[in-house]
Amino acid sequence: MNALTTSPSFSVWARHGMVSSGHSLASQAGLHILQSGGSAADAAIAMALATAVVMPDMCGLGGEAFALYRTPRESVVAYQGSGRLPQNFDSSLLKPSLLTLPLYGGASVSVPGAVDLYLTLHQAHGRLPLDQVAEPAISLAREGFLVDARLAESLLESQSLISGDPQVAARFYPQGESLGEGALLVQSEMAEAFEMIVKKGRAGFYQGPLAESMINAVKAAGGYLSAEDLAAHRTEVVVPISLQIGSLTVHQTPPPSQGVVMLEALNLLSRLPIDAHWRDDSRLVHQVVQALRWSFYDRRTYLGDPAWVDFDARTLLTEKWRESRQSALLEHRDIPTTLSQGDTTSFVAVDRDGNAVSFIHSLALQFGSGVFVPQGGFFLNNRSGRSFNTIPGHPNQAQPGKRPMHTLNTYMVTKDDVLEIVGNTPGGDGQPQWNTTILLDLIYGERLPHQAVGLPRFTMAPATDVHNLSQPYLLQMESRFSPQVIQDLEEQGHRVQVIGPYAGGGSAQVIRQREHGLVGASDPRGIGQTLGY
Repeated sequence: MNALTTSPSFSVWARHGMVSSGHSLASQAGLHILQSGGSAADAAIAMALATAVVMPDMCGLGGEAFALYRTPRESVVAYQGSGRLPQNFDSSLLKPSLLTLPLYGGASVSVPGAVDLYLTLHQAHGRLPLDQVAEPAISLAREGFLVDARLAESLLESQSLISGDPQVAARFYPQGESLGEGALLVQSEMAEAFEMIVKKGRAGFYQGPLAESMINAVKAAGGYLSAEDLAAHRTEVVVPISLQIGSLTVHQTPPPSQGVVMLEALNLLSRLPIDAHWRDDSRLVHQVVQALRWSFYDRRTYLGDPAWVDFDARTLLTEKWRESRQSALLEHRDIPTTLSQGDTTSFVAVDRDGNAVSFIHSLALQFGSGVFVPQGGFFLNNRSGRSFNTIPGHPNQAQPGKRPMHTLNTYMVTKDDVLEIVGNTPGGDGQPQWNTTILLDLIYGERLPHQAVGLPRFTMAPATDVHNLSQPYLLQMESRFSPQVIQDLEEQGHRVQVIGPYAGGGSAQVIRQREHGLVGASDPRGIGQTLGY
């Protein structure tokens, strides 16, 4: 995607409540719900449904979701909406030479978990009736919205993948041409699906006509999804994985989310002299890159669905583990392993009572599996195809009923049990990298949110996407890094590619609690918006 070319020159301040998302229409929906008396959970669900409408390539009913939620009276709780590989999956149908599943089509689909997470979060923390929470998204779907530049570009890029489906073509490629910027996009079937879910709850999605339509679409595309897979799915509600940095506690979504990558990198960097100007010191930039490279290596080597893998992710956050990796930060090493942008959206919200949510949902890749569900007007994810391998005994080996390791992760920071920061970003394996550097700037650099999300960004690879791990190591750096730092890194052995000043990827959202209220900002590389009242 093309990036914007200017950095936000200010943060947004508000006393009572705030939302920050990757699309202005979603942020408007979230703020409307907050101002109507809704909780942070209500606002998050409103934004989740709104982004399903206005970002149908990134997320939606066929995707998966993760969230962290905190009330002033309770600890942070993680909601894990990741689906399993269907029980009827048969690895013998794959070519013996393949180490991965198909990246697209029915065989790439995991059980969609997002809808159950929406409903579980609303039941636990919602204040407003679900029909009121869903109303902004239903209106956007039924009445239509004007296609923005980001979606227009995404549709054009994906035309060869998805336009062969006549129902997809009729909606997104009329007369054989993709919808352009400013076109009106109406999605009445999606509005009806929302109404079905509002009326019948999880039974309106995981059973009945919508479920049958999903199953038929996946089977027609060569996949394995069954009624039993859908009926059995439940959101997992668990304790987050956390790291202590001085008086701050950084919380992340635990496996099968890869949030521990960010925490391990922060732990490896915790004794370095990081300050507001660390990007000007090539030695520090090198160590930040190496910390992330080793954290991704450890994720790939040791982690999988906790129900199947015994390794405790908290081991990666111990002092002993940090010491074992410390010397590796000082030198450039080839680490056994690409750039994976991912197609996801995320958002954050804080309400006037101090309830806070950090939320991320995705189809995995752009338009997911490419499998379209006509009954509800949405695409299904390709998380299994993107994430699993077929290596016997590997922690992330594809096995029926197992959840793949996820690129999705989302974070929250508390200080002495008081909310300090809530944030996240989409972007595949870029997520832990950009979240890490943003937190370095917020925690050690004492930056305001608009500064932290706008500073120069790098993205290193390979990381975790199984279809790309054979590609050579590359470090992309925005051109706003100093030429001397770039040259120093090249001399240390990094293969550097200099990209545009704001082309580093992501659409980060950050809200920070301050003495008299809230301050937040959206990433200049996206089309998001932060709103408060």
